[in-house]
Amino acid sequence: MLDHIKNTPLLKWVLGFLLALSLLLLIFYFSIYFGMFGKIPSTEELSELKQNEATEVISSDGKLIGKYYIFDRQPVKFEHLPQHLIDALIATEDVRFYDHDGVDGRSLLRVLFKTLLLQDRSAGGGSTITLQLAKNLYGRKNYGHLGIVVNKFQETIIARRLEDIYSKNEILLLYLNTVPFSDNTFGIESAAMKFFGKRTPDLSLEESAVLVGMLKASHYYNPRVFPDRSRLRRDVVLFQMQKYGYLDQETADAAKLKDVVLDYQSFSHDQGLAPYFREQLRKDVMAILDTLPTKSGEPYNIYRDGLIIHTTLDHHMQILAENAVLTHMEALQQTHEKSYGNNAPWLKNKEVILEAAKRTDA
Repeated sequence: MLDHIKNTPLLKWVLGFLLALSLLLLIFYFSIYFGMFGKIPSTEELSELKQNEATEVISSDGKLIGKYYIFDRQPVKFEHLPQHLIDALIATEDVRFYDHDGVDGRSLLRVLFKTLLLQDRSAGGGSTITLQLAKNLYGRKNYGHLGIVVNKFQETIIARRLEDIYSKNEILLLYLNTVPFSDNTFGIESAAMKFFGKRTPDLSLEESAVLVGMLKASHYYNPRVFPDRSRLRRDVVLFQMQKYGYLDQETADAAKLKDVVLDYQSFSHDQGLAPYFREQLRKDVMAILDTLPTKSGEPYNIYRDGLIIHTTLDHHMQILAENAVLTHMEALQQTHEKSYGNNAPWLKNKEVILEAAKRTDA
């Protein structure tokens, strides 16, 4: 019976079709590998990764008062990563991170079976931390209908090269230093400073869970814009940590009861503390940098080279000074309005004032 089945034309056709399909896929893969759809970074290039970093402006008492940047990114060292942050990331994004070589075959098979065969859209994407790192570093290009397949193959090749070059801890650090958050923020250190006003080592368990939760969809789970969504997503992260043994139930339950409390900080050029001081500082520093070449002979770039600028400005005194000016200006404004009484031009010419107001950015 088996011999008869083996010799049927249908079986031969099916086997021939599968063999031809496998050969085509192999040719397609190697065409990507050898750069027919765009050059893939070599191991040498991957071993010398350099990302744009924000320049920090530090007060005389050691506080961060501003940044100069194109991409708001500040690197952090591995020893400064809280363990609960690492645990949250692995439990939520890649639970078998330490067991695969950049590509998790079990997850890919699960996604293939559930998504394609069972039409289960909640099956996830099967993407590892290393694959996500490859995407964060090089982005994705538009290849038309083949785009998702080509990009996935390229990321797979890059991910395996990254795993050959870097240790698991180094990959975690690279990922956390490059991953995009909301509000033009890149990397865990900048995100911690922006959303919670603190450095990465000082993040609490709940704050780490909020930031890791944002990685699924950084804008959708932005705690500043969508606090309720952010809290629900944080609780999912805490559940994952409990599920995989990183938290006991009592700690997880206690963390879920806490509110998401932000200390949002803006470090853009025209917001935050002492903007006029920082603008003059920028001009002075750029004039100095033009005379100081780097090792490669190129001039330093204040927006990309991650410099640290120490200043004479006292953080606490500046806050007191700005608050005093604000209070005094409010009193002056009231005196000014009172002196006009009912003859104030903004009362007599409301239409003119309203038209002018409509033309402002606000």
